[in-house]
Amino acid sequence: MTLSQIQTFVVVSQTLNFTGAAQELGITQPAISTQIQLLEEELKTRLFNRVGRRVYLSQSGLLFLEHARQILEKVALTTESVTRFRPVSKTDPLNLGIGFGTGLKDDAPFLNYLRGTYKNATVQSHQALDADLIRGLEEHSVDIALTQIPEETPALEEWTGKMDLTPVVKTNILVVAAPHAVSQNWRRDPRILEEYPLILPAKRTFFRDYVDSVLARLSLKVNIALETHEASLIRKVLLSGMGIGILPASSVREDLDKGLLTGLSVPELSSGSILGILTRKNDLSAIPSPIHLGVRIFTSGWIRLGTGAA
Repeated sequence: MTLSQIQTFVVVSQTLNFTGAAQELGITQPAISTQIQLLEEELKTRLFNRVGRRVYLSQSGLLFLEHARQILEKVALTTESVTRFRPVSKTDPLNLGIGFGTGLKDDAPFLNYLRGTYKNATVQSHQALDADLIRGLEEHSVDIALTQIPEETPALEEWTGKMDLTPVVKTNILVVAAPHAVSQNWRRDPRILEEYPLILPAKRTFFRDYVDSVLARLSLKVNIALETHEASLIRKVLLSGMGIGILPASSVREDLDKGLLTGLSVPELSSGSILGILTRKNDLSAIPSPIHLGVRIFTSGWIRLGTGAA
């Protein structure tokens, strides 16, 4: 079965006349007959019923017509995508902004892959507060922002109205502490947040916006001992037993699995958190091809995110 045979079949099904189809395709009528005959032999069924000089679609022909049109549409889309694709040049930049709780290190496979493939291209990454990453996207100084976004973040609707959000991993939000620091008092009650020093993400991050909204809604009076945009620093403080934190489970997964930290699921903090990619709204078709590649690598699950690196 060839693309030419499929296209010929579709034109004949529209004209219901071999001569008319030949004129439309710019080939001879015998060539049309041969194409249809070969197609029917391969499919082992008649696609047309012939009455005099007129032809009509058989039941098998009607079924095949639907598939034939889908094939031609996919071919057209593929041709358009390949035609529009701009190969990576040595000067194509990639500016990656890393937000809170991603676990992405500067030597992550994603960045090493890009740097190894595009040795002379500019591949840069930097950590920043989510608000600054959003501004960078708007000002075109950031191409991709990777960060944690709780599903109930107050500003989520506003920002996703301006940006495209591509989910990578969804995780739970946990109250986290070293086991020895909370062994006597660990319970699924939001008031536990008032009983220990809190180690929190910095303000102007999606994650902190969500935490603040929960604390305000519950009217909790908490003691914030430390706030930082570095999840790795929060992790170190929690391991020392100097307080409790509120974190996406994915950012401390290895410590939880090893029993170095314990995580508590509190119903009032039940929003899931999305580790997601933010790009400019409807801009993926226009931005440099390394960014397409970056989004594909992130969402493929090929990269391995480290523990609390950002």
